[in-house]
Amino acid sequence: MKLLSKNNLAAIIVAVAGLALIGSMGWSWYKTRTDFFLSGAPPASMMNEITPKKVPYGQIKPPAFLQTDALIYGSMTSTASMVIYGDYTDQKSNVLVRDLDTWVRTSKGKIRLIWQYLPATDKDGDASFEAAVFSECSRLMDDKWIAHTLMINMPKVGMSDVESLTDQLTDKDGMLYACRKDKNIRDYVRTKVQTARGDGIDTAPFVFVGTHVFPSQSASSTSIIQAAQTYLRL
Repeated sequence: MKLLSKNNLAAIIVAVAGLALIGSMGWSWYKTRTDFFLSGAPPASMMNEITPKKVPYGQIKPPAFLQTDALIYGSMTSTASMVIYGDYTDQKSNVLVRDLDTWVRTSKGKIRLIWQYLPATDKDGDASFEAAVFSECSRLMDDKWIAHTLMINMPKVGMSDVESLTDQLTDKDGMLYACRKDKNIRDYVRTKVQTARGDGIDTAPFVFVGTHVFPSQSASSTSIIQAAQTYLRL
């Protein structure tokens, strides 16, 4: 067998090196195109999205109480807070908030009960998200917040219920329909939901009594009321 000459061997080595370089440059180009934005900014939806986090329940802290929060009962000066993150399409959420609302009213204002939206998803068209948007519109437009009352008294709210209630409660100008389509309202609700999930508040119903956390699997009216009674005795 004739051995390769030095010139031929050198040419092969150069060719292999060239192919390797081209392959490396191609891979680098591909990774750059798939992992990074080459120019400008990422889409606004990606910039604003808050990624859900898995946080040990014992490390989750209750949110600060804001004037814009949906206060069902009590006031800023109440002794303790009870915050329920609920989903109108979840039967357990609706039963729990009814039970807690009834009991909290016996505290004579010592406990404030706050409702926070935690629909199953924050996607447009999903019944749980659309119910939350509808409820927020009702809260802004109606002092009695009748949509919330009607929905928590249903076993489970579906998209047909949201549409039916909107039609039932809207005025002649169709303001509720307009509100439900308002981007600012929808973004507000979506951001609240994403912020909660980013803090590790994952599944409705999720309740805080003071700093005590009751995730969905252990959120019962009995255990929550017992915790609240402890706060009142402190």
